[in-house]
Amino acid sequence: MKNFRTMKRLALSAGLLALCSVPAVRAQQSPQSDPGQQAPQRAQRHGDDLADLNLSDDQKAQVQKIHENMKSQLDTVKSDTTLTQDQKHAKMEEIRKESHERVKQVLTPEQRAQLKADHKADKQQGSQAPPQ
Repeated sequence: MKNFRTMKRLALSAGLLALCSVPAVRAQQSPQSDPGQQAPQRAQRHGDDLADLNLSDDQKAQVQKIHENMKSQLDTVKSDTTLTQDQKHAKMEEIRKESHERVKQVLTPEQRAQLKADHKADKQQGSQAPPQ
C-alpha cells in the first residue's frame, strides 16, 4: 500500500514537472513566437519593397497613413489583456493583411506587378538560404 502511494506521488510529480517544462521548451525553440518581434523585420522588408516602386508623393502620403493606422491597431492588440497569445497573433496577422491590401489599392497596375515580382524573388531567395 505504501509502495502504491509512493508510485502515485512520483507519477504526479513527473506529470507536473512535464507540464511546467513544456511552455519553457516551446519558448526556447521558437523565438519568433512573439508577434511583436516580427513586426520591425516585416516593416523593414515592406519599406524596402516600396522604395523600389518609385511612389509619387501622394502615394507615399497614403501609404504612410495606412502604416500609421496599422501600427495603432497593432499596438491596441498587443496591449489587449483579454486575448491569448494565439488570438493576438491571428488578429495582428489579419491587420497586416488588410493593410497590405490597402497599400496594393494605392499602387498602379505596373507597381503591383513589380511588387509581386519582388515578393516572388524574395521567396525564392529565402528557400535557397541555408537554415539558421
